[in-house]
Amino acid sequence: MADALSVIPASVLRNLSDKLYEKRKNAALEFEGIVKQLASSGDHEKISLVINLLTTEFVYSPQANHRKGGLIGLAAATVGLTSEAAQHLEARINLPLISFLLAHFILIRKPLNNVCHGIVI
Repeated sequence: MADALSVIPASVLRNLSDKLYEKRKNAALEFEGIVKQLASSGDHEKISLVINLLTTEFVYSPQANHRKGGLIGLAAATVGLTSEAAQHLEARINLPLISFLLAHFILIRKPLNNVCHGIVI
């Protein structure tokens, strides 16, 4: 984790969790550039560490803005990896994304189901 923190500036991490979308978007663009540099140098170990940092500290966070920043950061990492994305997608990007979507789908589905059930009856 400490190695991943040395690769990504603190300002990028801070802006990924900001409440304003524009700041999260700009941080994701910077994050994409960092991942592109790591991919071009062939440093896949650091890429893995950075993606793990995103998933553990952002995507799985209880705070909504952190989760949003984590998702946009994962998208930026995927874009930054370009042709090398396949080796990181399944284990490091898809699983956190799917678990995030399933967890939130259940939270949304129950109230929606209650509303639909009330309308049908």
